[in-house]
Order: sequence, then structure tokens, then C-alpha cells
Amino acid sequence: MLAVLIDYIIPVIYNSFITLIFVLLILFVFRIKDSGVRILFFFLPLIKPFLVVAERIRYSPAISDEKAINFGLRMPDPNNLFQWFDSYDPNPNIFVTEINYIIIFAVSFAIVLLLIIRWLNLYLLYRRLAYEEKVSRDEIPLVYRIIDSFARRLSIKPPDVSLTHRRYLSPFVVGIRYCTIVIYPNILEVLEQEEKEVLLHHELSHIKRRDNLISWIAMILRDFMFYNPFAYISYYLIRAEQDSGSDKLVVSHSQKPGKEIAKNLLNAIKKLGELGGTRGVPEGASGFVNAAGRFFAHFRLKNRIRSIIRNDGKRIGMRVFPRIMMYILFLLMMVLQFLITIDIGQYHLYLR
Repeated sequence: MLAVLIDYIIPVIYNSFITLIFVLLILFVFRIKDSGVRILFFFLPLIKPFLVVAERIRYSPAISDEKAINFGLRMPDPNNLFQWFDSYDPNPNIFVTEINYIIIFAVSFAIVLLLIIRWLNLYLLYRRLAYEEKVSRDEIPLVYRIIDSFARRLSIKPPDVSLTHRRYLSPFVVGIRYCTIVIYPNILEVLEQEEKEVLLHHELSHIKRRDNLISWIAMILRDFMFYNPFAYISYYLIRAEQDSGSDKLVVSHSQKPGKEIAKNLLNAIKKLGELGGTRGVPEGASGFVNAAGRFFAHFRLKNRIRSIIRNDGKRIGMRVFPRIMMYILFLLMMVLQFLITIDIGQYHLYLR
């Protein structure tokens, strides 16, 4: 178990931390506003650690150069990928027996099984919500009129609407290929027409951006690294960026001034708070107010309002050449590792 801690767990946490710091630095220096590109970079702390797990570092005394701590840059060695079960021990001073391998395999199998059960439960929850109380256009014509109108502007298929008796804080979208907007019906009663439009336009923007698919991928990667705090931070940043990107899409397609949209958004949030919903948006689903951001609700809301007003009528996507350059930078960051080797007595720690 000590070998797993030294060879995998600590390097994975280190890798996510260093990668997240460099991602935030790049986004700040290059002033990247495109939410799609920002989300792509926020995926790096969730993806790169899997290279650490896949690669088996082979111990060499020459690496240490007779120093306790060494620094450097490196790229993964393709010859060392997926070499977990060969006869070479990456940390020769850590005694690994056959029984240890059996224990590690059993624990890993149990973790994967629990994760699969968790994902299956989420899927079944979404399915129940999508079919809890389907409503037709004849039953809620005003809601479907808002949906149909904005769906045409976004060039997407209008989703179905399902009402739920669970007191969720806001409407949200479930489904990836066939989407459904789930609404707690009391929300429709307390909001004005313009405020309903803000909420429903926001959900339709999530569908246009395929945010549910992105959220599922991010959630699965994060769950695999449940022991890594920086994976949770990256996941939160992705969800926050999805909301920001959806707000910008609403501004660009709603044909209304940004200040008016911001005002309706604030009024809707205030009324949703007074309504007393007891549940946040289910994890993995895209919504107007998602549960991952409730702790920083005030800070996030302030940034969202500022972004809506500043982006009124402005271009929301990055131009082709800068986007290509960002993709190249993304690939470079994917393979480049900042290496620290630490010799602690008889143990050798490779942070990369």
C-alpha cells in the first residue's frame, strides 16, 4: 500500500495541483474569454493525472545526481506506459508481495464497482425525473412558446418538459441526446414572463452547448480521483464556466439588452430563494443554479451579472487562429510535466 501512495496517489495530487496553477496562469495571461476553450483547459487537471497512473517510472540512481531534491521538465516515456505488471519494481526499497497485489486489486475493484453503482443511480434518477409528469403544449402553452421560439434561434430541437413534485431550486436539463427540462411547478407560478424566459433560455443554451455530456465526462473523471481535492476544484470551475457560457449565449440570441437580462436574472434568483426550494440541481445535470456553486453563490452571481453586462452584443467565440494556437498549447501542456524527485532515506518519490 505504501508503494501505491508513493508511486500513484501523491504524484496524481501533485500533478493536478501544478496543472491547475498553470491553467489559471495561462487563462489570466492570455485573457481567454471563450468558455469552450476555458472548459477545455480546466479538463487538464482531470486528464493529465491518468498519464501518471498509466506510466511506470523506472528507478535510476542517475536521476538523483547525488542530490536529495531535483527539478526538471519531462514528457511521458511511451515505453513505460501500461507496464504495471512486469517484473521491475519502480521503488525497489518498498517491499511488494503477491498478497499486496491481491489486496490492491480487491480494493480497486470495490472502488470501481461503487462508482458504477453511483453513476447508475444518477442515471435512474434523471430518467425518473424526465418521465415523472410529462406535460404537453396544450397544458402549458406559454412555457412551450418560450421554448420553441428560442430553440429556433439556437437551431436545436425543442426539449420536452416534465414537472416534478420535488422542491428543486430551479429548472434543469436532463438527458444528452434526448433532452427534457425538469421544472418544479411552483416556479412557474411566482415568476413573471420575462423571468421565465431568462430561466428557460438559460436551459436551452445548456442544450445547445452540450453541457450535460461535458458534465458527465467531468464528473466521471473526478469520481475516479475522489481522493484528489484539486479534481473537485477543476470540476467546480468547469460547472461555473458552463453557466457563464450559457449566459453569454442567452445575451447573444435573446435580442434584449444585457442590462435587462441581468435585471430579470436577479429578480428570478431572488424569487427562487423566497420560494424555499430544498434541493439543488442534481449532480451532472445542467441548471440555472447548480448545487456545486451554492457555497460561493454571492461571488458567482456578482461575476455572472458583470459578465452579462460586459458581453452585451460582443463576440462570444474566439477567432480561428487564436483558437488553433490554444489547442496547440493545450496539447503541449497535456504532455509536459514539471518533475520533482525527492530521496527520503531509502524511498524515491517522483512527482511529475
